[in-house]
Order: sequence, then C-alpha cells, then structure tokens
Amino acid sequence: MGRTRLRRYGRVWADEPGLGECVRRWWPFAVGALAATGLLLGAYLWAPRKSGASVAAGAAPRDSARRDAGAASARPMASYTTRFQPGQPRVRNIELAARALDGRVVRPGETFSFNEAVGPRTRRLGYVPAPAIMGSRLVKDVGGGICQVSTTLFNAVFRAGLDIRKARAHTMWMPEYPEGREAAVAYPDLDFTWKNDTRAPVRIQVGYTGDSLTVSLWGRRRYEVRSRTSKRYGFSPYGKGSGSGRRCVPMAGRMGFKIDVWRTLFAAGREVRREKFHTEYRPQPEVTCV
Repeated sequence: MGRTRLRRYGRVWADEPGLGECVRRWWPFAVGALAATGLLLGAYLWAPRKSGASVAAGAAPRDSARRDAGAASARPMASYTTRFQPGQPRVRNIELAARALDGRVVRPGETFSFNEAVGPRTRRLGYVPAPAIMGSRLVKDVGGGICQVSTTLFNAVFRAGLDIRKARAHTMWMPEYPEGREAAVAYPDLDFTWKNDTRAPVRIQVGYTGDSLTVSLWGRRRYEVRSRTSKRYGFSPYGKGSGSGRRCVPMAGRMGFKIDVWRTLFAAGREVRREKFHTEYRPQPEVTCV
C-alpha cells in the first residue's frame, strides 16, 4: 500500500489561533480521516487473494533487470496458455512446478531439462495425489497434473522455434492439451528437454491464475515458425472396464487416433528446417469405479 499524504485545506488566517482553538476546529476532521484510513487498511488486509499471478501478454518478466540474463536485449519470443478446472488437487502440483520454473535462464548452447529444473515430485516437497496417466488408465499419483506445466512449456518452445531434443506425448489424448503437441514427464526417466540454439540467454517466465497457466519465453528469436496439424486418422475403438480402491479414477470412453504436426523454421524468408511430430494415441477406456 502506498503512503498517505496529509494535505492542508481551507483559508490561511491572518491571526493564528491558539492550540486549544486548533484542536477544537480540526479534531472532527482528524477523527474522520483516521476512521476512513482504518477502514481502508482493514479492507486491504482482509481482501481475498488469488494464488499466483496473472501474466499479461507482452508483460516484462518481474526480474528482467538482471544483467546476467541479457535482459537489456531480451524480447518476447513466444507465449502459450493452457487452462484447467480450478479447485482440484492437481492445481497444487501445477503451482509448485510453475514456481520451480519461473525465472530460470537457459544460456546459449545449454540444454534445458524439465526434470532437473523441477526435481522429484514427492509429498515431502508438497506434492499431492492427483489423477495421472498410467498406460491406458488414469490413476491417482503424487504429482499428478504436472504434465500440464511441461506441455505448456513445450508449446512455448515450439512457437519460439527452439531446438526440441526430447519430448514424448501422453499415451492418451487429454482435451486440455493441443493434439500432437505435448510433453509427458515422469521423474526421473521420462523427461522433456530442449536446447537454446540462439545467441542470447532465454528466460522462462511462468504465471498462473486459479484456472490457467501461462509460459512466456524472453530472448532473441532465431527463426520464424509456421506449423500445421493433420486431421485425425487411424481411429481405434475403446473398451469398458471397472476399478476399485483409492487410486481408481472414473473415465469417459474416448477413441484412439493418430495425428501429425509439422513445424517449419524460416530465417530471412527462407526455409531452414522442417520437422514432423507423429503421435499415436491409445483409446481411453470407459472406467467405472466400484
């Protein structure tokens, strides 16, 4: 809260009144001002707070003044936002991973590892059980939902034209993620890595609200990016099943399919490289928990 300035209002008297007269004249106004200030202070202290900070498009990173990150020449490279249902246990895991990534700097020529940056997902570190994909099922696992952070980062890296070294899609497609453009992670084996192949540092900025996550990258772009996605093909039917126990998560059935995504990189108007990302999603069975 900013400081409150007390300004003097009213006429200037030629004969200055005594102390008693001053108190008598100005006391009602002082009491009113103090009461108003107390109300405002109370409203501020008791006002509800959102967890996390909303990231506005094009907003500068909050610590962008650090010279060691090349902030003077940093520009917005790319940004991506995904959404989620608020109030779920997985939101806690998303927030923890987002905090671990926010403000990290990847040097020119350096390879970024999601698992190294975020670390293990354990109860001791604050992660909680939430639905996670295990093969062709959803089960409750500590750290469930963290793949939303890796997938949001993947799409920012994809748009920025950076060198994607290792990324694997989920075995089943989830509506929160764009088809064929996602990165599943599981500590320590399944990782998402990318290389800063530009000549400047890349800063990762992560922000979240109660129902959205945004990853923005700051640096200097090397390529312009164009992409296209095929239609779904190679459909496979889903089955039905049941489960029990605390880890069981009910699921609606969803057909499996294949899809292709192409990313083309351009420099000075000329095509430099074309990449194909092929994904085969398994069918998602209809599961009833009993």
